[in-house]
Amino acid sequence: MLELKNIKKEYPAGGEKVEALKGVDLQFRKSEFVSILGPSGCGKTTLLNIIGGLDQYTSGDLIINGKSTKDFKDRDWDAYRNHSVIC
Repeated sequence: MLELKNIKKEYPAGGEKVEALKGVDLQFRKSEFVSILGPSGCGKTTLLNIIGGLDQYTSGDLIINGKSTKDFKDRDWDAYRNHSVIC
């Protein structure tokens, strides 16, 4: 199972911070098929990059199979992508 709890992502932009994700809460069941839809610039790619471990979230928690990813190292993300992410 994959769970996002209050995921926020901010990017620095000219001395300010731009909020790409503002507290996303989602749960995905094992083998569930989902679509992510929305207008350009709404955070779809940012969300997918966070779920895939390609980008770090600013705050909140991404939980994979009951384990928080807050302390994941590169090798943990590599193992997750190699064994769990299906394209």
